[in-house]
Amino acid sequence: MRIRIIAVLCVVIFISFVPAGAKPEPADTVFKNGSFYTVNERQPRAEAIAVKAGKIIFVGSNKDAKAFEGKATKVIDLKGKTVLPGLTDSHYHLAGVGAREMNLNLEGTDSLEAFLAKVKERVNTTKPGEWVTGRGWIETFWKPQAFPTRWDLDKISPDNPVYLTRADGHASIANSAALKAAGIDKNTPNPFGGEFLKDVKTG
Repeated sequence: MRIRIIAVLCVVIFISFVPAGAKPEPADTVFKNGSFYTVNERQPRAEAIAVKAGKIIFVGSNKDAKAFEGKATKVIDLKGKTVLPGLTDSHYHLAGVGAREMNLNLEGTDSLEAFLAKVKERVNTTKPGEWVTGRGWIETFWKPQAFPTRWDLDKISPDNPVYLTRADGHASIANSAALKAAGIDKNTPNPFGGEFLKDVKTG
């Protein structure tokens, strides 16, 4: 199913109820015949919403939304399209977090040992030679702090290429199989804007 974001209206959606016998003040805009995802466990889906002065004042059925229609109200028929709350975080790694959820989520690992155990668990269920990719580790919060190395990964995955991105996206760790597949060795120059962390003795 193709999902289209029709309108970014508000992160928090309020549920309004129409008091019996009382007609509410008309909304500026009513969106009807939609599939609204509300992020509210008590009312996860709705058909219509009403908006006034940039705020959502009603979420509910097409039938109840009619109470908010006045002479000057603009009514928009969404014809079944999906509407989602706006993603308004000021700094969000949308693509990276999405890929993390589809692959190996390493968020919350609190030590090198826990990190390696989680990776090994995935390696054990992956066919030989297939890639293992993931994201979410961050050694800053590990006890003790220890930046992982290719040799750490080689111990748990000698045959499967492994490439794992740090939570902030500013670093990644790869095992020997992955580096070989990428053609990277001790003589490979640093990429523009980046750096390969190398063993000071062996390169």
